[in-house]
Amino acid sequence: MAIDLCLDEKWKLSKKNSLSRSQRKCSFTRKCEALVKEQRARFYIMRRCVTMLICWRDYSDS
Repeated sequence: MAIDLCLDEKWKLSKKNSLSRSQRKCSFTRKCEALVKEQRARFYIMRRCVTMLICWRDYSDS
C-alpha cells in the first residue's frame, strides 16, 4: 500500500513537471510570436515611410 502511494506521488510529480515544461514552452512561443509580430509592424512602417518619401520627392520635383 505504501509503495502504491509512493508511486502515485511520483507519477503526479512527473506529470506536474511535464506540465510546467509545456507551459514554459508555450509562454516562450508566445513571446517569440509577439516579437515577430512587432518586428513585422516596424518593417511595415519603415517601408511605408520610405515609399512616402520617395513619392514625395518625385512629386516635389515637378
